[in-house]
Amino acid sequence: MSEENKVIKAGIGYTIGNYLLKGLSFLTVPLFSRLLDTSDYGIFNTYLAYQGIMFLLVGIALHTSLKNAKYRYREEFDRYNSNCILVMLVSLAVWLFLANLTYPLYAGLTGFSRLIINLLLFDSFGTALIQFFNVYVGLDYRYDSFLKISAFNALGNLGMSVILILGFFKDDRATGRIIGNALPVMVIAVVLIWYFWKKRRPKWNREQVTYAVTYSLPLIPHGISQVILSQFDRIMIKSMIGSAEAGIYSFGYNIFSIINVTANSLDNVWGPWFYEQMQQKKYEEIRRQSSKYAFGMLLFSVMVMLGTPELVMLLGAKAYWDAKYTVIPIVVGGYFMFLYTLPSSVEYYHEKTKYIAIGTACAAGVNILLNLWFISRFGYVAAAYTTLATYVLYFVFHYFIAARVQGFCIFDTKKMILYGISAVAAGALSLLLMEHGWIRWGLLLLCAAWTCLWLEKQFQITEKIRKRFWKK
Repeated sequence: MSEENKVIKAGIGYTIGNYLLKGLSFLTVPLFSRLLDTSDYGIFNTYLAYQGIMFLLVGIALHTSLKNAKYRYREEFDRYNSNCILVMLVSLAVWLFLANLTYPLYAGLTGFSRLIINLLLFDSFGTALIQFFNVYVGLDYRYDSFLKISAFNALGNLGMSVILILGFFKDDRATGRIIGNALPVMVIAVVLIWYFWKKRRPKWNREQVTYAVTYSLPLIPHGISQVILSQFDRIMIKSMIGSAEAGIYSFGYNIFSIINVTANSLDNVWGPWFYEQMQQKKYEEIRRQSSKYAFGMLLFSVMVMLGTPELVMLLGAKAYWDAKYTVIPIVVGGYFMFLYTLPSSVEYYHEKTKYIAIGTACAAGVNILLNLWFISRFGYVAAAYTTLATYVLYFVFHYFIAARVQGFCIFDTKKMILYGISAVAAGALSLLLMEHGWIRWGLLLLCAAWTCLWLEKQFQITEKIRKRFWKK
C-alpha cells in the first residue's frame, strides 16, 4: 500500500473510531436528551468537564511525549511506554489518597458524592490510558487496534448507561449516566495495562521517566486551559444560572462534537505525517497539504452551520431547541481551535512546550474573565461568543509563536486569513438565515456538491473505487 493510501485509510479509520469513542455524546444525543431532563443533562456534562481536567492531572499528559520519544528511544520505546504506565498508576494512587482525605473540604463545591469522586479518578485514569494507546497506535497508522477499543467503549457506555438509568437510578438518572460512562473505561484500562506490560515489563529508568515528566508537565496547564476553553463555561453557567441552562448549552456543544471529533481524528494522522515531513525538511509539501486540510475542514464546518436548526430539532427534545442559538458561534470558534493545531504541531516538534502552555493559559484566563462579565449580563448564550473570541486569539498567538520557533512561517498565511474570515462570514449568514430554511438548505446542497467535487479532485475517489471493485 502506498504511503498516501495508508494515510488516507488511517484517517478514515480514526474518524470512525473517534466517533465511537469521543463522538458517542453526539451519536446518542437523541436518546439521552430524552432519558435525562435538562438538569440531569447539565450535571452529567459538568462531570465530563471535571473529568477533562482530571485525566490530564492523573495521566500527567504523558501521551503528549510519545511522538518525540519514538525518535529519542528507538530501541527502548516499548520500555518507555511501560514505564509511563507505571508512573500513571503511581499518580492515580496519590490522587485517590488526597481526594478521599480532603473530600469534606470540596464536597459542597462539586456537589458530587464520594463514590462519584472516586469514579471520576478511575475514569480519568482510564481515559488517560486510552489517549496514550490512541497516540501509540497512531504513530504507525494502526487504526484497527484503536477501532476495537473504541467499539467496546461505545457499546459498553451506551448499554450500561441505559440499563442503570432505567433499572437502578430512575430517581437519580445523572448518577446512572455517570457510572455507565465510567465502568467500560475502567475495564479498558485493565486490558491496556496488560497489553503494554506484556510487550515489555516496566523497569525503572530515571532518564526515561525524567524526560517523560519534564516534557509533559508544561502541557498539563495547556491541557487544563484547553478544557477551560471548551468546557469550563458549562461549570460557570451551572454555578451562575442553573443546571437546566448548563444542560441546554451542553446540548449545543454536543452538536458541535461532530466537528471536534472529526478534527481530532484527522489530527491523529496529521501529527505523525507532519513529523515525518519535518524530519525530511519538506516544508513546501507541508504548506501545500495544510492549506488543503484547512479548506476541507472549512467546508465541513459551513455545512454543519447551515444545517444547525434541523440538527437541533432532530437530535433533541423541545426543551433543548434554544441551543440552536449557541451552536453556530461554537462551531466558528471550533474551526479556529482546529486551525490552532497546525502551528502547534511546529511547537510540539521543536519541544517548545512552554510556549504552548503559556499561550493556552492566557487564552483560558481571557475566556474566564469574558464569561464572568458577559454570562451574568446576557445569559448562557454569551458563553458561545466569548469562546469564539478566545479561540481567535488562541490561534493568532500560536501562529506567531510557531513562526518564531521555526524561524519562518511554514503555512500559507493569506489562505489561513481567508479561511478564518470565511468561517466568520458563514456563521453570520447562517444566523441571519436561521428562520429561512429553504434558503439555508439550498446553500447547504450547493456547499455539499462543492465539497464532493473538491474531494474527488483531491483524492480521485471514484477512480479508486473503480479499481477496487471492477478489476479485470
